[in-house]
Amino acid sequence: MTCVTVNMNGQQTPAPGSGGEGPDRRSSRIALAVAVPLSVFLAGVLCLATVIALTMLVTRAPESGTGEGAPTAVESEEPRGEQEPEEESGPGPDSQTRSSEEGASGGTGQPAPEVPPSAYDGTSTWSGDFRVECETAYTDTTITDGMGTSQAAPDGSEFHIYRLHVTNEGDVPDLFDNAGTTATTTDGREFTNDEEAEWTVAWDYFWEDIDPGQTVTTYVVLTAPEGTQFAEVRIGGDAVLEPRT
Repeated sequence: MTCVTVNMNGQQTPAPGSGGEGPDRRSSRIALAVAVPLSVFLAGVLCLATVIALTMLVTRAPESGTGEGAPTAVESEEPRGEQEPEEESGPGPDSQTRSSEEGASGGTGQPAPEVPPSAYDGTSTWSGDFRVECETAYTDTTITDGMGTSQAAPDGSEFHIYRLHVTNEGDVPDLFDNAGTTATTTDGREFTNDEEAEWTVAWDYFWEDIDPGQTVTTYVVLTAPEGTQFAEVRIGGDAVLEPRT
């Protein structure tokens, strides 16, 4: 039940404590209604600003690592321990095969060129004051001096015979000496001249000096397995006689 007071003008006003609301309470409720959404809005804005700030901080952190003074990859690596030496293995069958092939080809991997004895026909060299010309070169299993003296090569071998014209181009008589003549095969082996065979075929050319301007004919003989080919011949060990290419 509400109490009503009638004033002198006949207007009715609610009595104090009768349950009616005054202007102050309505203003407080309005202020509260406005303050709550505003607080929620400001809290949302603050959270959004915090998230943006954290995102920018995380994004810029890796970039700062590339600036001046950042540790390099080498500095960041942990020290490595001493490496154990690799085990050495001996040459296998394949390496031995390659070595033999390289020897036969001069180390180029290509087949050695064919050098028949006739490749020396017409070639020449110098030994001191002597001009040495190879008239012809050939192989045979028997040699002879044409006067009944002969010699046969051992089984599986043959003689490499070089018929030479030797001219003394110097000013004084001199002895031509082919001792120490060597020949190198196309697969790298070396043979020395066969003095016994040379004595058999050309014994009469080793006795006297050759006068200046004089030319004599003599021989160089080497004994080698059948099929051997020589890449060069060194008359007296130093005058190189090379085949025609």
